[in-house]
Amino acid sequence: MTRFCAGPATLLLALVWTGNGLGASRDSGADSGAREMLPTTVTPEHYRIDITPDASALTFKGVVDIDISVHRATDKIVLNGADLHIDNAALAGEPKSPAISYDDKLQRLTLALTHPLKPGAYTLTLHYRGRIYRQASGLFALDYDTPNGKARALFTQFENSDARRFVPSWDEPGRKATFELTATAPAEQMPISNMPITATQMLPGNLKRVHFATTPKMSTYLLFYGVGNFERAHRDVEGVDVGVVVKRGDLASAEYALNAAADILPYYNRYFGTPYPLPKLDLIAGPGTSQFFGAMENWGAIFYFERFLLVDARVSTQTDKQWVYVVVAHEMSHQWFGDLVTMAWWDDLWLNEGFASWMENKVTDHFHPEWKIWLQALSDKQSAMREDADDGTHAIISPIKDVLQASSAFDAITYLKGAAVIRTLESFLGEDAFRAGVRRYMHDHAYGNTLTDDLWKELDQASTRPITRMAHDLTLQAGVPMVIEESSRCEHERTRLELSQGHFAIDPGSTPARIWEVPVIAATLGGASATSTVSGPAPQSVELPGCGPVILNAGQTGYFRSRYTNQSLAALASNFAALLPDDQLGVVNDTNSLALVGQEPMAAFLQLAKNFPADADPIVVTTLVSRLRELDRMYDGLANQMQLRAYLLRILDPIFARLGWDKRPGESDNTALLRADLLAALGWIGDSSVRAEARRRFERYLSDPSSLDAGTRRSVLQVVAMQCDPTTWGELHDLARSAKTELERQELYNLLATPEDLGLVHKALDLALSGEPPTTITPEMIDAAADRYPDQAFDFAVAHWDKVGPLIEPSTQARFVPQLLRTATDPRLIDRLNAFAAAHIPPSARRDLRKSEAQIRYAASIRKERLPEVDRWLNGQ
Repeated sequence: MTRFCAGPATLLLALVWTGNGLGASRDSGADSGAREMLPTTVTPEHYRIDITPDASALTFKGVVDIDISVHRATDKIVLNGADLHIDNAALAGEPKSPAISYDDKLQRLTLALTHPLKPGAYTLTLHYRGRIYRQASGLFALDYDTPNGKARALFTQFENSDARRFVPSWDEPGRKATFELTATAPAEQMPISNMPITATQMLPGNLKRVHFATTPKMSTYLLFYGVGNFERAHRDVEGVDVGVVVKRGDLASAEYALNAAADILPYYNRYFGTPYPLPKLDLIAGPGTSQFFGAMENWGAIFYFERFLLVDARVSTQTDKQWVYVVVAHEMSHQWFGDLVTMAWWDDLWLNEGFASWMENKVTDHFHPEWKIWLQALSDKQSAMREDADDGTHAIISPIKDVLQASSAFDAITYLKGAAVIRTLESFLGEDAFRAGVRRYMHDHAYGNTLTDDLWKELDQASTRPITRMAHDLTLQAGVPMVIEESSRCEHERTRLELSQGHFAIDPGSTPARIWEVPVIAATLGGASATSTVSGPAPQSVELPGCGPVILNAGQTGYFRSRYTNQSLAALASNFAALLPDDQLGVVNDTNSLALVGQEPMAAFLQLAKNFPADADPIVVTTLVSRLRELDRMYDGLANQMQLRAYLLRILDPIFARLGWDKRPGESDNTALLRADLLAALGWIGDSSVRAEARRRFERYLSDPSSLDAGTRRSVLQVVAMQCDPTTWGELHDLARSAKTELERQELYNLLATPEDLGLVHKALDLALSGEPPTTITPEMIDAAADRYPDQAFDFAVAHWDKVGPLIEPSTQARFVPQLLRTATDPRLIDRLNAFAAAHIPPSARRDLRKSEAQIRYAASIRKERLPEVDRWLNGQ
């Protein structure tokens, strides 16, 4: 699943769980720390599901026959169900129907039998009814505009634990079974599921009944069903029917993703050493959006919200194209990591998401090296380290008790730290040895469930560099290791380093972990590298060939902060232009992060930014722009902000002058990314010439939409929205109402919530709940307002929670309000946040609450302790 880590997460050092899959599970209620898992007495083998949705009434009927295995004598069958009503239950061969009871809190159904069942095979039949949601949970509806009026399509979304809203089931990742789906649908619409259709029967009333082939053995959360007025573009790729499914009229926008999928599938077949096992693979586009995910890896039927799959030449930028490619790569990698081999329980979610996040970069770099995706990914590692250094962090592998905790595990630690740790281990082992271990893992555990140690065992097999101990340190402990240069000296054309290992922390008590075995690849500038491990506070010697400035994390593949001596940092700064782009970014990110926590002077970062080389790689400059814009946010509401902004303009204006507004012949794709980020930053900090030019181009665009290419159009609209007055806001509103595509409509409604004028932001918030914007866009508009005005967006969401809450997916409602405060700096908001939590967030779902509290405290500390340093430095310039 592609998730948004908007807290760019909960608690204490993760305990190592030593069970071995389902046999170690306990029934809920055994003790307060027990996982809320179903009993293992009865397990499913095969589901035959017959579903009949009523899209207009937002309800559905279903019948399911479940072949089950009874392992121990029992007088009850317990399975999951949420918002389902069972009309009839029967067990084959039993004369009486079981009594049914519901536990809404645990989302369970209990069937009480008249006598104990003996161990053996049985078939359970349930007739039931359910609801169709308006947000992405269970079976849900997405409405959209067409030339003939409103249309509605249906889709499903089950991760992490919402298959139980579609079918009574053993809705846990370790309870794998096969699925055979039959559905009744309008005759003119296209039904789609994990497998191809094997039979179609026409029915009265302009309906049809379609039967899909049986799936491989898989987890419930990977089941998919969708139906709508769709079109499908497809081609054969190594014997697999690969398709992109879109709403009718959008077929031209599907070509880019189809080409990407056709590239990626053969690469994955070879990398994993196990060919994709299903006969077809569909990438399915749905209009609308979600606050917490962009795409979902249903086996053979991957769902994407449109902006993560479709490329419209009129409105899609180079950033959009790269993002679509990466998200397609992410979800396709899940067809192996997650679908073919699945974690036994949510503790090991990172086996899905960390690996997919790493693999998306690996395959993208293979086909598009010009994008320098590994260089871009260093910003992801920076985000992970930021979260991992704060109170509220958690280990990559953390105990998960229930479905609410499972939902909160989809965060930067699981995705981004997970990916960074994998890159660290691959770099230490070597690509060939790492790939060989992954291939063994796929082969040995296909169609099964695993723990993380199953992977380490495969990677250690026949390796000259066993990694299990190192991997345990990085995945079972929260926190960011720091490699500290104690001293360095050059003797006989060799550099001798004394290194120690410490802990980088924003909140020193965020984790009890203090010792990691850290793989370090160090090098002198322009010289060969040397690999070693550093662990603990005692100085350890490392020898490098050559003399010169030392880079502690050469290539930046390691997951650790680098802290240099003052002399070495000064040498790196003075030779900054000679560093490789990866190492330039490493120096920027480490210096900035250490300065913000007081371990380096703020002047070290500010001077580095001031002397930034004019010809630095666009991605390196983009990162600098992000760091400077973050600093500007810390000054919001403070008198000295204008002095800082004058400094920022002296840095950024010359960079923008070299780029200009318009794309130049032969420029790189990443230059377009930099231009967009620069314009957004300059618009935000109030560059008068940029704002005036954006306004001029906007006026021309209103009369001639073809006057702007997609990239310039996006930047113009963003800058104009920031500075707009009521008249301009009205013009943007008109554009949103008349937008030709759902992609464009979503973009424009969000922009309405981004002005500096707080009155217009309040107007946008009221509009969000007016019923005019599509239902799924309402939470996005509130979130867009929170970027500049977190306290006002928070107050609005709390005051209207009776309306806003139902628009959020049930399993992620606990995350929405805390994440609105991601840019807040006022500690007084913490009490208001806790008051909301006391009324609306269950104790087991407060991970994001902890993260938001920590972020607010951190921002407040920067304003109090670091900004005076910045002021003194600025006064001296």
